[in-house]
Amino acid sequence: MNKLVFMIFLGALVLSCSTNKPDAIKHDTSSQVNNAEKHLDDGLVFVSTGSLKKAIDEFDQAIKICDNQYSDKKTTVFSSRGQTETIYYMLLASATNLKAIAVDTTCSDTLYFRGYAELDLGNLELAQTYVERAIAMAPVNSKYLSELGHIHQTNKKWHDALEVFSTSEESADVYSPEKLKNQELMRAKRGVAFALTELNRIDEAESKYKECLKIDPDDKNSLHELAYLKSLRAKKN
Repeated sequence: MNKLVFMIFLGALVLSCSTNKPDAIKHDTSSQVNNAEKHLDDGLVFVSTGSLKKAIDEFDQAIKICDNQYSDKKTTVFSSRGQTETIYYMLLASATNLKAIAVDTTCSDTLYFRGYAELDLGNLELAQTYVERAIAMAPVNSKYLSELGHIHQTNKKWHDALEVFSTSEESADVYSPEKLKNQELMRAKRGVAFALTELNRIDEAESKYKECLKIDPDDKNSLHELAYLKSLRAKKN
């Protein structure tokens, strides 16, 4: 049995036996978080128009609200996109006797996009800080993990990129919402393949791009990279 699938099964068992089950999963609908969501939405509008500094101002407002809302250090706050993900987080909490809740992705998405904006501005260290904060709230969110992998790529940290993208791929396969699974799987697989190429593991990179084409035969990125790998082999010969 796949390790992550086993952990889901075990997590379900833990939750079914837990006397605290009704309090384990909480989707926050408070006015404060609703205000954070508005700042997030406004920030995304500014991102779409290229006004990154204005976007950052909005994201910072949302982050401040989230930090105030979840200031209880005794409670671990996880951000979840679905029941399977939530069960996994509750398992993590149960295994270490932590008090935990699962909320929607408003606050973690804000951290993610705050990092995205900093990356666009070339501030790699800050970008990594914010994306890692998002991952701390959602350790198996493939979208966040792939963004961290991209940051490692930008820093030419190929081994780190390979490790994070591999985790992202595994997470996407198990935890990504069905409507996003193929998209997130392919991004992670391409990230793995790119890192493998830079590490001169050409055969493995080729295999990973071909996995993308099994999902989408018309994936232009993978087709382009496969052509590049072919040219690399030709130069060696």
